[in-house]
Amino acid sequence: MTQTLVADGRAHTVAKPQTLRSRRIQDRQARATTTDHVIYRYDPRRTPCLTYHSIPGGLTGGANTLAEARDSYRHNVKELPTIHRQGVPPAVEHLETALAGMWVRAKVAAAHRDPSTDQMFLLTLLSEGSAQDALRGHLARATELGVNPVVVVVEPEENMSAVLDQSRTDDTLFVVHSDAETMLRWIAIHGPDAAGSRRAPLLMDRDRLRAVPIKDLTQAYSVGPQELRLQSSQLRDVRRQLVRLKGEACV
Repeated sequence: MTQTLVADGRAHTVAKPQTLRSRRIQDRQARATTTDHVIYRYDPRRTPCLTYHSIPGGLTGGANTLAEARDSYRHNVKELPTIHRQGVPPAVEHLETALAGMWVRAKVAAAHRDPSTDQMFLLTLLSEGSAQDALRGHLARATELGVNPVVVVVEPEENMSAVLDQSRTDDTLFVVHSDAETMLRWIAIHGPDAAGSRRAPLLMDRDRLRAVPIKDLTQAYSVGPQELRLQSSQLRDVRRQLVRLKGEACV
């Protein structure tokens, strides 16, 4: 794919022009490997009680059990016209449910542990403490402002791409992880269309943000408002396809 040109006595290596066919193949391969993040929300007050949306696929649907919701997503994703050309994308699944008065999201089957207590980090999150009280206070104030916040449990070493790729433009995600010194650290990440987000500082660094470890961001903003607002270009939220919700009442 490269050739060497000689000019002024110096060698310069340049890329050969790609053929239209090779560009199409590379584009198709890149799109086929784009991960779809599927967020399943359990709410027994709704019918169906399990609903989902995917990013960037834009699929929505629902069912009465997680197994049925997974089957629904897999069926619907195979019906997309682009799948026949690009293949089924890999999926990362997240489960979202109400706990202790807050919506909590975590990756399905993830074993988030608190290294300071050697227990599940979810138990630390739901226990009493000054860090937990501060988080709950900010959640309450956000709700009063019309925000619908979701607490997203992550690993501190994960990169910000793990958060950005599961965020919609109207989401407010309170990203939280374990911390040996303060029990937990967190930061509120607002999408550009999130209610009540205009007061939050705009995060401008688009290119390097995805590779930033989450713990570096939470530590950098541990003093101050502890919230940031994203730009649309930093997210993969593309709602290309809507599927009607189907299902029976939960029992």
